[in-house]
Amino acid sequence: MRHAVTFREAAAAELPILEALLIAAELSLEGVHAHLADFVLAVQGDDVLGVAGLEQYGPHGLLRSVAVRADHQGFGLGLALTREMIERATAGELETLTLLTTTAAGFFPKLGFRPVTRDALPAALQASSQLQGGCPSSAVVLQLALPQRGPS
Repeated sequence: MRHAVTFREAAAAELPILEALLIAAELSLEGVHAHLADFVLAVQGDDVLGVAGLEQYGPHGLLRSVAVRADHQGFGLGLALTREMIERATAGELETLTLLTTTAAGFFPKLGFRPVTRDALPAALQASSQLQGGCPSSAVVLQLALPQRGPS
């Protein structure tokens, strides 16, 4: 019997698995160790199938490192991971979620992300290693405005 896919925070002992997924997807390892607590794993039983990271800088988030194991690609797991991270960012009351991509610029607009220029990004995001050179300057920058909760 196959287990359902669930999402959970990455543990320090899983850093080698997480890094292997990112290397296989040709994604940057820059800043992963420093932000390990911000990474979520997609797991099925004891198997890690995918990963995504959410770095927070004040009221702004950076979605990074969405990667799915090769033998599980094409089944919607990348979409599910991205939706999970959007939900977490919204629950964390972030205002925006930004990402940089060199290979998936056509994927994220389906979820509401829109192209922006690097100079239009909030200053707080400039602290990210991804914007300081971890991701190439040729990367497309996409941003999603997150729904805000009104006063209770």
